[in-house]
Amino acid sequence: MKQQHSSISKFNPVSPKELASESFQMILADSVEVMEYYYRGKVQELEQSLSRLNILEHAREISGLCKEIVRTKEVIQKIIIKKGGSNTSHISIK
Repeated sequence: MKQQHSSISKFNPVSPKELASESFQMILADSVEVMEYYYRGKVQELEQSLSRLNILEHAREISGLCKEIVRTKEVIQKIIIKKGGSNTSHISIK
């Protein structure tokens, strides 16, 4: 007898990519400031999507969104390092 996880939504499965707004698509930018602005906005959109979910019904979606937020913040950190040069030993991304 197989046991099913109660945290998996059976009624309305939604992927993390569907939850995030379509307004933040991949961009090609020549300015690090534009790229930083884009990715900070993307993090905001992902966090808003995350706040609308229930852990009991959307555990997988929450996990996917959290991973995407971490990856996006890592990209922001690389952009800040690129923008600031070598004087960025203490970078904080919230």
